[in-house]
Amino acid sequence: MDFKILPFAPENLEELAQLAERLNGKRETASAFCCTGKAEIRRDFEHNMPYGHACFLDGRPVGLWNGYLDAEKKNADCSLMLGLTGKAYQEAAGALCSAAKSRLGQGVACTFFFPQENADCRQFLEQAGAKRQVNEYILVLQRQDWVEPGSLTAWPRKVQDGERDAFAALHDAVFPGVYCSGRDILAGLWADRFVYVIADGAGLAAYGVLKTKGGERATAEVIAVREDVRGRGYGRAVLNHLAKQAFSEFGAKSLDLVVEADNQNALALYLDTGFLVSQENNCYILS
Repeated sequence: MDFKILPFAPENLEELAQLAERLNGKRETASAFCCTGKAEIRRDFEHNMPYGHACFLDGRPVGLWNGYLDAEKKNADCSLMLGLTGKAYQEAAGALCSAAKSRLGQGVACTFFFPQENADCRQFLEQAGAKRQVNEYILVLQRQDWVEPGSLTAWPRKVQDGERDAFAALHDAVFPGVYCSGRDILAGLWADRFVYVIADGAGLAAYGVLKTKGGERATAEVIAVREDVRGRGYGRAVLNHLAKQAFSEFGAKSLDLVVEADNQNALALYLDTGFLVSQENNCYILS
């Protein structure tokens, strides 16, 4: 087919945002890295214009590739969405991939998270030689389904200014190489990220990061416990505190989080707290 691959351009962003909103509304064509609302999608596209590419057929857009580059880690979190199937999908995806990889530069890996229902994307990435990673679950807790526990092992509190370095060090030790470093979290502290900690005699023992802009939906972005104090109920305490803050302090109607499918201990805790599995995502990394 006569596909034309073009970089994102200001005059096409509205049309591309509409296309992305439609494609991301169906799990068969969705990407976990894409926002849901058209206005937010367009803002993302404006921010990532140097790395976005659109696929046109007969003058109209039929798909796109959008990447969030982390130059330090040589990784781009990528969305690949196409309103095509079968051979046409594979051909268009290959053309988009070639253009995007060329723009990202040599040595940059591309990470993809997408619903398991998106079979065309999975087939393309497997044929392209991408390495499959552990699946992840997106879980959601509705406000009406959460019951505040009568007692907890400990009660989290806001991280203090003097604990910033300790928090960043603990986060980076628990999650080395994760997409969001301790410093990244602190950059948004008290704006759209809220950090709550449990301390013991050795310093910070556990923490949680709540991400919200005050809307109906909030995210438990990170929940972590220092390795030597695991099994004491600190994770449960942090999780329930994030739920309380999300629902009572920020007025959210739902709280979501992401967990890897093989993290059975964490998954059991989340389900016991009232979370339900909303979506299962595949993860692939294309070098």
